[in-house]
Amino acid sequence: MPEIPEMEVYKNQLSETVIHKKVTEITINRERALNIEPEVFLELVNDQLIVYVSRRGKHLIVTLGNGYYLIGHLMLGGRIYLAEPSEKLKTQGSVILEFLDGRKLYFINLRLGWLHVLNEEEMDRRFAKLGPEPLSEFFTLEWLSENLSQRRGTIKPLLTDQGFIAGIGNCYSDEILFGAGLKPDRKANEINPKEIKQLFSAIPKVLREAIANGGYMEKPFRLHDQLTGGHNEHLKVYDREGQPCFRCKGKIVLTTLSGKKSFFCPSCQQ
Repeated sequence: MPEIPEMEVYKNQLSETVIHKKVTEITINRERALNIEPEVFLELVNDQLIVYVSRRGKHLIVTLGNGYYLIGHLMLGGRIYLAEPSEKLKTQGSVILEFLDGRKLYFINLRLGWLHVLNEEEMDRRFAKLGPEPLSEFFTLEWLSENLSQRRGTIKPLLTDQGFIAGIGNCYSDEILFGAGLKPDRKANEINPKEIKQLFSAIPKVLREAIANGGYMEKPFRLHDQLTGGHNEHLKVYDREGQPCFRCKGKIVLTTLSGKKSFFCPSCQQ
């Protein structure tokens, strides 16, 4: 599932390609991905300029010229692809936005994901329960220390709790805990001040490195895309069960916590 780095990479690439472009045609192949009737969706989105592209947690936010917002969550298996006019894709796409220059923006495989149109008030309500952005000024060492001390659960599920911190999932929680030297089953309120500092440093460091490398999702955003998915070869523990640790050469172990897979190094993480 896309996390902060993957959605940030999408946001950056969309900002470079579709800002100030007008949507001239829309194809809807999966109505269940929408929050409103297709006719209303077409009325609100078609013939609108893409004004701005942003992100909140794992959500992509496209600001339209009429003041509405196109909010997308890709969930498991969803992705976005910008096709050139000459390209013919095998996939139909769940929702397709076409622009005046003939390029088409495909929202693909939204079986679990969705693409909603919301006004500002509705968007604020939708995001009200999300935790702070870990790459923002609101995410501080003081905030993390105070909130960890109040939690009795284990640290891995807590990092993936969107109400605690927005945008971190299975992959980067493992990478962050490796960077901080913490085992995924540590109790949050038992992590000492020195370890909290390590965790606070690891969170933005891991996320920013992943963004710079293009995230871990392998499928490209557009033709000749050499960035997307480039972080795969830089992952330290995620999906590396049985492989040697880059630090100590011991074997990476797979465990399960709260129904979620977790990869870690038993020697480097305490």
